[in-house]
Amino acid sequence: MKNLYTFFLLFSCLGIVDGYSQLQPLTGNEIPGAIIVNTDNYDPQSIWSYTSSSAPVISEYGFTALLVQKIMIGTEDLKLEAYLMNTPEAAYGMYSTSILNCLASDSVTAFDCLTQYQYMSAYGRYYMVITSQSGSAQARQYSYTLMQKWMLLNPQAPLELPAVFKAPAFAGNRDRIVYVSGMESMQNSLLGWQNQIIGVRFSMYAVILPDPRGQIYFAQINFPTQGDMYTFLTNSRLMQNGVPVQAYNNYGFLFREFVPIDMANPLTIYFLQCTQPVAIAEITDQGGG
Repeated sequence: MKNLYTFFLLFSCLGIVDGYSQLQPLTGNEIPGAIIVNTDNYDPQSIWSYTSSSAPVISEYGFTALLVQKIMIGTEDLKLEAYLMNTPEAAYGMYSTSILNCLASDSVTAFDCLTQYQYMSAYGRYYMVITSQSGSAQARQYSYTLMQKWMLLNPQAPLELPAVFKAPAFAGNRDRIVYVSGMESMQNSLLGWQNQIIGVRFSMYAVILPDPRGQIYFAQINFPTQGDMYTFLTNSRLMQNGVPVQAYNNYGFLFREFVPIDMANPLTIYFLQCTQPVAIAEITDQGGG
């Protein structure tokens, strides 16, 4: 028994070391005059001591390791947080449910947001946050430079959003697309589908589209089992006598529709909600007509 315990302890420690080894920290040589004041590492257990408020959603998405570096560049005080998530989707989920009021977007990576005091990015498996104390224009430029240097040290393949979001209906709303995979991340979004996902395992890309007929809530949702999908459809009033129905219409108050993407993916659906009837086919038409 003692040998078995030792084996699992060693295996656990090796896993933590492997997670940390994938994060290559900045050295301080990336920007003239930069000084690395402190570097800390956190694993899925110790993350709770670092950020108890965000730990539930981080853990829900799936988290491997966190690197935190405090950096001084002249008089500017910055903090870099690099969350190594289990998947690129998880990194994008953390990013997409956190950004708000961006001064600039998609400047260094395909998915990034600059505010006065923070730069955030989804970069492969990394969810990146660079915070400045001053919020100055110089500090914001340093954030860009630090991110560029991080990318050189930690190369990642870019995330591709599902093909449906290339349809013309989503033009201009790309930065509104969120990825959620549980109750914690749903509560961090603006979707308001908490009651519909009770008891449901799922992952979804979703967006709220402005429209004269009322805001259109659209999602591509994947379920691991038919039971999970049927529970979601039941909660969404899209089941009758145990059989899925395509649409629910409360005539001016609530309209919902779903369709499977194709027969090869019966557990992946398009789902739409609006106050007035809007066809999924209209939203997903990649020809625009």
